[in-house]
Amino acid sequence: MLKKKNKVLSIYPKKRSKNTFFVDLDNGTTLEISSSILTSESIKEGKEIDNSNLQILLSKQEYQNLKNAGLKLLSYRMRSKKELYEKLLAKNYDSTKIELVLIDFEKNGMINDEEFGLAFSKDQINQNSLGPIALKYKLKKYISSDDMVSKILLSVYSEIEVKSIIFKILKKYTSDDIRENHILRQKIINKLKRKGHYWQDINDSVNKYIEGCF
Repeated sequence: MLKKKNKVLSIYPKKRSKNTFFVDLDNGTTLEISSSILTSESIKEGKEIDNSNLQILLSKQEYQNLKNAGLKLLSYRMRSKKELYEKLLAKNYDSTKIELVLIDFEKNGMINDEEFGLAFSKDQINQNSLGPIALKYKLKKYISSDDMVSKILLSVYSEIEVKSIIFKILKKYTSDDIRENHILRQKIINKLKRKGHYWQDINDSVNKYIEGCF
């Protein structure tokens, strides 16, 4: 049980961590505190900390740990707000504090759903030749706002023409093969459907390719 006041017995650095220190209290508790919080809270050996201030200190450190966890995830690759929230929640951080960290990240430009969505969409189109139906489904896994998803789809498909995406798949075959081999033609159409393209775009593109209009 915590005493009304806890004296700091010693402060020493954590191995292989430049910015984290162990703080030993006279009640037998050892805390892990970042150097920035030690400085801001003027924590030093011999100082006495009452319980209310200790809870404030621990709350600030928890928030810093949460922020560091978010930054580590962002260091690997760009992430959406929804994805980052779910990742941090899975690490058992408090949902309210996660929201506060994400607001901070948004203000500082470290997360941006529109930028993420555009980059993600272009990558999916380039690698998998996805159409609007499939891409919309994938974006919804990462972005909560339907309006934002619609905005991203409109932007990316105004830059990359859908029929040019379909053509990348069609050009693997000759127009004669597609025209004369009905089984092959249906196989290609089914493939384009699975990739989330609209029937009208598929039909128009296939007909134009067969006619040599590409």
